[in-house]
Amino acid sequence: MDTAYISTRFLAAILAADIVITCLHSWQEWKGDGAPLWRNFGAIVGLKIPDFWGFLVFTLALTLTMSAIGIVGILGLIGPACSAFALGMLIGARLSDTLVSHVLLHGIGYRPNPGLMSTPLYVLEAIFVAWAFGARLSAEPGWATAGIIAGAALFIAVLPGLWLLRFVFPGQIRPAWKRWSEMPEWASHS
Repeated sequence: MDTAYISTRFLAAILAADIVITCLHSWQEWKGDGAPLWRNFGAIVGLKIPDFWGFLVFTLALTLTMSAIGIVGILGLIGPACSAFALGMLIGARLSDTLVSHVLLHGIGYRPNPGLMSTPLYVLEAIFVAWAFGARLSAEPGWATAGIIAGAALFIAVLPGLWLLRFVFPGQIRPAWKRWSEMPEWASHS
C-alpha cells in the first residue's frame, strides 16, 4: 500500500479526533453542570457576561479557533514553521485549559466546573501530539516553543481579562462567587 496514502489517512484520523475532542469539550462547557462556563468565569470575577456574548466567544469562537489550530498544525499545509507553531499552540492550549480553567478552579472550590470531565482527553491529546509530531516540533523548536507559550497564554489570560472588563462594563459588576459555596443566583440562572 502507498505510504503517502496511509500517512494522509492517519493525519485525517488524527485531525478528526482533534475536532471531536474540541467539540465535545465545548459542548460540555456550554451544556454542562449548573451553568455554561462563561457564567462560572463571570461569577468568579464578579462580572455578568450576557449569554449571547458568552456563547459567541466561549463556545463558537473558541471551538472554531481550536479547530483551525488543529487543521494548520496537524495537516501542515502552510509550512513547517507554521505547523510547529500551531502544534505547539495546540499542546499549550490543551494543557493550560485543563490546568487553569478546570483542574485548578475545581481544586480551589469553584464547583461545578463544566468541561472538567473531558480534560483527560485534552491531556492525552497533548501527549499524543507531542509524540506523533515530535519530528515536526523538533525541526522548528523556536516556533514550537512560541506556540506552546501562545496556547498557554490564551487560557491563562481569561480570568484576568474578564476581571479587567469590569472597568469597561461597570454596570455588569456583580458580587463575586465565594470559593466552596454555591454559585451566586445571578450567575446560575439566565
